[in-house]
Amino acid sequence: MQQQQVVLNFDYLRPTQNLVDAIVHDAQYIKRKERSKSQRRIWENVPYDAYEKEKMADFMKIVTKNKIALPQNWTDSDTLKMVYCGKFKDKNYLKVLQSHLAWRAIPNNFQPTDLNIAFLQKGIVYTYGRDKQQRPIIIMNLELVNLKQFNEEVYINALSYYFGIIKKNCFVPGKIENWVFIMDTKKLGLSKFPFKAIQIATKTMQVNFCGCLDKLYLLNPSSSLSFSWKMVSAVADADTMEKVQMLKPNEYVKITERIAANQLEEQFGGTSPNLTKFWPPINIEIPGGYTEEILKAVESMKTTEIVIQKEVPASEEDEMKLQEQISKMQIKKDDDDDD
Repeated sequence: MQQQQVVLNFDYLRPTQNLVDAIVHDAQYIKRKERSKSQRRIWENVPYDAYEKEKMADFMKIVTKNKIALPQNWTDSDTLKMVYCGKFKDKNYLKVLQSHLAWRAIPNNFQPTDLNIAFLQKGIVYTYGRDKQQRPIIIMNLELVNLKQFNEEVYINALSYYFGIIKKNCFVPGKIENWVFIMDTKKLGLSKFPFKAIQIATKTMQVNFCGCLDKLYLLNPSSSLSFSWKMVSAVADADTMEKVQMLKPNEYVKITERIAANQLEEQFGGTSPNLTKFWPPINIEIPGGYTEEILKAVESMKTTEIVIQKEVPASEEDEMKLQEQISKMQIKKDDDDDD
């Protein structure tokens, strides 16, 4: 007998239209600073300036020169994000694009594999609530990070799959295009701090989820981490540090300047109970947090074949083309290096 297929539908995560309609961004939020110093938070349904358009044209010239076939669902915002990731420099574009297309070509980055789901059930990363501008809040519990339990590949796969779900279902083009990230350090000392895992998460987000981070809270730091952070802050880029805030438990009230208390768990100074079930992602604005449909689908995943609903970014044919393009790009890069 043929197995019944399961559809994972995360539409229940979407914000209500009245909340979306109430969001108004000023020009400085959408984009600030000029030319190569530009910083952008909104990429869709907004105009791009002359310098951005010039750099996008330069990027596409490199694509054409290297005979790269971009995926069918490639958009202008994808091009602009590659430009930003490449720091507006022609010499960086090929490497950035190569990395991103390679990531797109890995099916496990977009599918609910057994390992991806096992990872997400642990509560290593999960979502809870939204900030006052309806940006979703992603929490990462560093105490649970263990590269011996889940290797580097699984971290990339699972984080990519989860971030993709949040981006697709919690974002609204032109309105909500960023998330708030809470990283709970659990007072881990430097010797136990999972620097490599954080590097993996950061690398995954920088290119493949470019421009999505609005704010990062580093919570509950140990004294050794606090001291190290002060030294890093003294020399780090001011624009980057503006997005990052380290807070001790007695300072958690500062989070409520951006996030309402009922959208925060008690462990972070909020009024909502701490979450104990981490998969599937919860929407605390709907009764029970989940739809009956998604709960049944998740339960059925244990015994039936899974179908991803609108999560895979390319067809099998597209994936084969991407792999071919990546091979060509690597050959071209090697030739350039020889020069």
